[in-house]
Amino acid sequence: MDATDESSETPKRSKRAVKAETTSAEASLATPVETTETETPAAEAAPTESEPMAEAAPSDAEAAPTDEAASTETPAAESASSPGTVAAEPISDRRRLQAELDALEKKQAELRRAITIADHPELADAVRVVEGRVYAVTRAEAKMAQGLSKGEERRRETLEKKLAAARAKRDEIDGQIAELERELAPLGEERMRAFEQERRGALEALVSVLGTHDAAFAAAGIDIAALVPDLARWTPELRTVAEEIVARGKS
Repeated sequence: MDATDESSETPKRSKRAVKAETTSAEASLATPVETTETETPAAEAAPTESEPMAEAAPSDAEAAPTDEAASTETPAAESASSPGTVAAEPISDRRRLQAELDALEKKQAELRRAITIADHPELADAVRVVEGRVYAVTRAEAKMAQGLSKGEERRRETLEKKLAAARAKRDEIDGQIAELERELAPLGEERMRAFEQERRGALEALVSVLGTHDAAFAAAGIDIAALVPDLARWTPELRTVAEEIVARGKS
C-alpha cells in the first residue's frame, strides 16, 4: 500500500514539475520576442504616422496663404479700380501725417519748455504765466472762429428776411416819391410861370399908364408915388420895364 501510494504520487509530482518547467521556459523565451515584436513596430509606426502629418501640414499651410493672398489681392484690385477709394487714401494719409506732425511739434515745444525751466528754475513761474496768457488768447480766437451760435444764426436769417422786405418796400416807396415829385414840379413851375407872366403884364400896363398920365401929373404938380405908396417900391423895376418896352419898340 505504501509503495503503491508513493508510486502513484511520484508521477503526479513529475507531471506538475515538468509542466511548471515547460511553462517557465516558454515564458522566458516568449517574453523577449514579444517585447521586441510589440515595441519595435510601435517605435517604427510613430515616425511613420508623424511624418505624413508633418508633410501634410505644410501643404495645408501653403494652401491657406494662397487663399488669403487671393482675398487680399481682390480688395486691392477693387480699390485700384475704384477711383473714389484711390483718391480718398492720399487724403486720409495726409491728415494722419499732419496730425502726427502737429503732435510732434507740440511735444517738441513741451520738451524745449521743460529744458528751459530745468536750466532756469527761477523763470519757471514766468514761463507758466506766459503760457497761460497765450492759452487764453488762443481760446478767445477759437471762440471767435466758431462764429454765430445756432440761435443767433436763426435770428440772423429772420432779420435778413425782414431787412430784404423792408428794403423792397423802401425801393417801392422811393419810386412813388420820385413819381410824385416829377408830377408836382411841373405844376408848381407852371403856376409860378403863369404868375410871373401875369405880374410882368401888370408892370407893363402900369408903365403904360404912368407914361400916359405922367405929363398931366407933372403939370398939376402931383407926385403919384406919394399918393400910391407901393409905387415907390416898384420904381426901379418900372424903369427897367420901360426901357425894355422902348427897346422892343425900336427893334
